[in-house]
Amino acid sequence: MHSVAVLVARFEVPGGQTVQAFTFALDCTPAEAACVRRQFGGRRYARNWAVRTLKQDLTRYHESGEATQMPSLAGLRKRWNQVKDTECADQVTGQVWWPEISKEAFADGIRAAVDGYWNWQASRAGKRAGRRVGFPRFAKKGRDRDRVTFTTGAIRVEPDRRHVTLPRIGTVRTHENTRRLERLVADGRARILAATVSRRGTRLVVAFRVLIQRPQQPRVQRPDSRVGVDVGVRVLATVADNDGVVIERVANPRPLEAALKELRHLCRERSRRTRDSRRYAETNQKITRLQRRIANIRAHRIHTLTTRLAKTHGEIVVEGLDAAGMLRQKGLTGARARRRGLSDSALGEARRQLAYKTDWYGSHLVTADRWYPSSKTCHHCQHVQDIGWSEHWTCHGCGAGHQRDDNAAINLARYEDTSTAGDTAVGPVGAAVKRGADPKTEPGSAGGRETRKGRSHTAAEQPRDGVLAR
Repeated sequence: MHSVAVLVARFEVPGGQTVQAFTFALDCTPAEAACVRRQFGGRRYARNWAVRTLKQDLTRYHESGEATQMPSLAGLRKRWNQVKDTECADQVTGQVWWPEISKEAFADGIRAAVDGYWNWQASRAGKRAGRRVGFPRFAKKGRDRDRVTFTTGAIRVEPDRRHVTLPRIGTVRTHENTRRLERLVADGRARILAATVSRRGTRLVVAFRVLIQRPQQPRVQRPDSRVGVDVGVRVLATVADNDGVVIERVANPRPLEAALKELRHLCRERSRRTRDSRRYAETNQKITRLQRRIANIRAHRIHTLTTRLAKTHGEIVVEGLDAAGMLRQKGLTGARARRRGLSDSALGEARRQLAYKTDWYGSHLVTADRWYPSSKTCHHCQHVQDIGWSEHWTCHGCGAGHQRDDNAAINLARYEDTSTAGDTAVGPVGAAVKRGADPKTEPGSAGGRETRKGRSHTAAEQPRDGVLAR
């Protein structure tokens, strides 16, 4: 029914090297900022064209049975090149504007639409973990996150260490010194793979994806130390060892809570402005700057914490929390404020950063099972009881008093990874539990046969619209 898509070999990181990002803020002139915004708009325009084309192909297939080539980046880029002279023409003057946009911006938008399409197909087939994924939507200016990725062309860090060169945009001054990356590239220890320009708040930043020679460096201060790290809202992180000693309690800066009064004041001020007016834009810019400052404070505190842990302890045990699921809880007393506190603490970010920083510095990360009852298990007698949201509780088995976060950190430090060969592990109650705990998406009963695939296929071999040929 359809031609088979060509599978492109994935890039594999060579041994002794790793892919790392280097991010720098840009100090753009008004002309350069306007050029960057054109790249954002070109990417968004190409993505919307690709989504519209995929929808038209599906409609035509359902109505007439006409088969088209399977969605792929190469196929859609070829079709885009055939129609861009008519698609990218001013409606009034008829002037073609696509030469002002980098071809990489168009390719990045088409790639996003193709990836969204296959994520939708995998979700319909029940082969994608997590929540159901819908058909890719159209990107709207002001709602879509402005960004564009360049993989070819002039991408380099200038020797003066204060400028970077990007395709179509040209040479732009950076707000920070780029010596860390420039030294690695000049010495031949790093190679730039791609550069992503994005808007973060009121600033434009560039993130270089770099293949860097970074062999494992065993610089851990206490290689024999094993600690458990419990992240929370009251305290950002509680660190304890397997002897039951709490080593450290890292205070939670709670930047959102600290700035909530000012944020509410600015939001009320914006609501009194006329939309799209000059004062509305000024107030909106103040809100954007405040939100960016909140994010920077949170990111700085978590980065300093995870770097210190990875450099200090040989083995770190963290809990595999379902942070996204915790944010979806409803119907509880104070659930809205609780969700705001969970978001302010970024519970899943520490585990993500420790996953790669432990490899950098030679330490080891152990992720406890998501259903491991670290908070409600007494670390003296291993009695498990329901404690609700209480910060302090008393064990019914031995009468010992516990503080919630301290007890959880001690239990995590004593956690035994009983994983066996395969995808299952024996949990704390002796029953086999699924590793990775992300629920698989179940096929929906849209009509009986829409999600039936017959024998096992790869995603590229599935019918384009998920419907079997009759």
